[in-house]
Amino acid sequence: MICTNCFEAEYKTAKTELTVTINGESHVLHNLDCETCPACGEITFTHAQSLEIDKKRIALEFGLKPLLAPDQLKILRRVLDMKLEEICDLLHVGRNTYGRWERGEVEITPSMNLLVHNLIEKVPIAGVNLLENERVIAIHKANAPLLGQYVSFGEYIREVIAATKLLPDVVCNSVGIELAELIKIENNDVAPEQIPPEVTASIARFFEVPFDNLKRMLNEAFSVFKMKNSVTSVHARSTSYDAKGAAVQTSSVNKIIEKLAQKKAGSQAQTQVSEEYLEKVKATLKNLNKTGL
Repeated sequence: MICTNCFEAEYKTAKTELTVTINGESHVLHNLDCETCPACGEITFTHAQSLEIDKKRIALEFGLKPLLAPDQLKILRRVLDMKLEEICDLLHVGRNTYGRWERGEVEITPSMNLLVHNLIEKVPIAGVNLLENERVIAIHKANAPLLGQYVSFGEYIREVIAATKLLPDVVCNSVGIELAELIKIENNDVAPEQIPPEVTASIARFFEVPFDNLKRMLNEAFSVFKMKNSVTSVHARSTSYDAKGAAVQTSSVNKIIEKLAQKKAGSQAQTQVSEEYLEKVKATLKNLNKTGL
């Protein structure tokens, strides 16, 4: 076949490399068959050669997508607020098939894994809850304004979860605590020093909170906790509510006390978390960062 660029020589089959972009990242495909002109160096691909390039690109893309775990598939349905039948209709798979994936009886197939990853990437809230790189980006964005504010440890956790749209279960699984424990910490219902140092350090590492900011948040949480105890009797005489109403009331009272504690902080000595506790948290945090766990 004559070169369509210089028309002076016929193409010869040779080998070349090609850079492709997958998920915004560049990757080089090596040892590709091509047709090159010995006169001008023009490179082209036949139909068959182009198909082989597509196969290699797709194979690379499959390999770059980690297989989704059963818990991730369950979380995906929660994030999308879909029943099993609905997500199966969306993905064109049988209920038994998706159910077996969720139960961990069989691994999701590579082709369906890629399809589900593509779905996740189209739904920001799904990406934040299921993909670590998306979660890190969202947390960094939320931290930009939050770390500069005068907030308690519990208030910070509530705000960053709300800003990133993280599911509380995802946070709990990542830091190794139960949901009830997370709620207590969020509401400053437990004195900071009663939180195991490992838990405090894990939360700080998960949300990438610098130690100096963490120390300030814990001190503020201590002040809020003490202030809450002083108004417990007033709260106890309030009207009875059902579970949902009680949760709303508790949240409202908590926010009022947090704001009151912030106002008083500048006019009186702030309660300090002990240096011994802070050193334990700092040492644990250092170890977590070193081991990468």
